Amino acid sequence: MLKNIKIQLVFSMFLLLNWSCNTDEGNYNYKAINEIKATGIEENYTVYTGDKFKITPTLNATLDNGSDPDRYTYEWMAFNPILGVANPKTVIANTKNLDIILKLPPAQYNIYYSVKDKVTGVSWQQKPFVLNVVSAIYEGWLVIGDVDGKARLDMVSIIPGVAEPRIINDVLDASGSALKLKGKAVNVYCFKNPVNTPLMYGIYVTASESGTARIEENSFAWTQSQNIAYESVGGALPTNFGVDFMKSADAGENLIYSKGNIYSYLKIFQYKYGLPQNKLDTETKTFYAAPFIAENFGSKGMPVLFDKDLHRFVRYSTTGAVCSAMPSVVGSDTVLDWNNTNSDLIYMVTSAFNVGENFAVLKNNTSGKYYLLRFSRAVIQTYYKEILNAPDFNKATHFAVSPDSGYLFYSVGGKVYEYDSGIQSAKLMIDKGTDEITYLNFNANSKTFAKKLIVGSYGTTGKLELYTVPPVNGDLVLTNSYPGLCKIVDVAYRLR
Repeated sequence: MLKNIKIQLVFSMFLLLNWSCNTDEGNYNYKAINEIKATGIEENYTVYTGDKFKITPTLNATLDNGSDPDRYTYEWMAFNPILGVANPKTVIANTKNLDIILKLPPAQYNIYYSVKDKVTGVSWQQKPFVLNVVSAIYEGWLVIGDVDGKARLDMVSIIPGVAEPRIINDVLDASGSALKLKGKAVNVYCFKNPVNTPLMYGIYVTASESGTARIEENSFAWTQSQNIAYESVGGALPTNFGVDFMKSADAGENLIYSKGNIYSYLKIFQYKYGLPQNKLDTETKTFYAAPFIAENFGSKGMPVLFDKDLHRFVRYSTTGAVCSAMPSVVGSDTVLDWNNTNSDLIYMVTSAFNVGENFAVLKNNTSGKYYLLRFSRAVIQTYYKEILNAPDFNKATHFAVSPDSGYLFYSVGGKVYEYDSGIQSAKLMIDKGTDEITYLNFNANSKTFAKKLIVGSYGTTGKLELYTVPPVNGDLVLTNSYPGLCKIVDVAYRLR
């Protein structure tokens, strides 16, 4: 009986509440609020990374006389639907109009535009549009240099299907990279299989204070753990370790030079950078290596170094991770004693000429004369003669060797000379007047440009130029010119 009374009481209360709600209809006064709708926004956009991206929407407000220009706040937000909730939304602007340098990584994004009315506190979100961000850093020349005494990485970007290359100043900033170069420009280098992981390509950038960093191959993104120090054994290198230069003879192997020391990486043997390698197998102390490496086919040959202290060449085994003495030869007018050169090494490189011949320029410490030495992969000398009829050779600052003809190019101030060792004579090829030649090289990894002489010069800005080298001492032919760059210190080719 008591249970039935409780049920009836609850049912009566429900009816009372329901009647109260029904009889209350019409007692509220509804007021319209300001509504906002944006027009002038397309459904799809395609933009290159680093490009200026601008949208100027028209806002249509239902209850706004326009007397308060600060009535609204704005937000443009990018979301990558492929990554989903794992990737947070990125705010790209907080202004009425979108007017930015686009720094989003290449992908397809949904862009949401929201307007908040500060008077009503209500936010209005417009229908999202699709933004296709296309890589502007797919392939091309990476150029590191200085601007106002500070390091900057520029790029001459070569995009498939686009006729004219794009010059991107400060490509790290344009791509949204977190890497900030500090100090002066030192080196930029690219090679395949750079670390003991599935990573296929390495791009390394070095500045004097920030050290050497590997940037992500497609987006140029960077985190602290991508510094080259993290590629060493047990933290053998300091976190801001910087190289002076790198030399890679093949995929998965590399030699680096820093302040007289040589370090080695060989992926097939899981060798990481560790202790300095500039020490002979018969000696206990390291020698001060001259700042040149003839990579000489790497593990398929034997790289050659130069002991600056004892003025001798040494050879390095990448698989044995040790240096050894060069073969004994009797010195003469046409043969250099490897182990007692009585000379300083001025320049050395492995060239593609004559199936990979090595070139070395030496200055005799007794006579002060300059000599050109050439030797094969098997470290057999093929040429050793004095350099003659070469104007201002003692003032040369940059050198390069043609892969086709074996001509030795050198620069003095704003001039570039071509030295033919066959006739022992040099010819003036380029005269830039008061402009300074800051870079000279050939780049074997640059595909169709591999046989072009690369010349970096500086007047009011930096300029990168490519020249065809004709046979029989013919005049150089300018084929490509890229102005408006930094003061060039080093150049690499980002290959695909």
